[in-house]
Amino acid sequence: MKCPYCNNDMEKGLIQSSQEIAWLKGEKKRLFGRAAFHDGSVVLSELSFLKGSAVTAFLCRSCKKVLIDYSDERSDFNAR
Repeated sequence: MKCPYCNNDMEKGLIQSSQEIAWLKGEKKRLFGRAAFHDGSVVLSELSFLKGSAVTAFLCRSCKKVLIDYSDERSDFNAR
């Protein structure tokens, strides 16, 4: 995949966590609660107590960007 910012090659990998992976609206850090409790949130990978959570991501080492395509359900390892 080519980086949409600098057009260099991106490396495919994953971002993983022992918790749910979510994008939360705004710049304020939330210390508690699942993303479902926050307006405008997007869950990228549901929490699995057995597997944790993980999403496919693409890394550009040149411009230091990470891309996650959450429109593709296959990017969520727990949705497979």
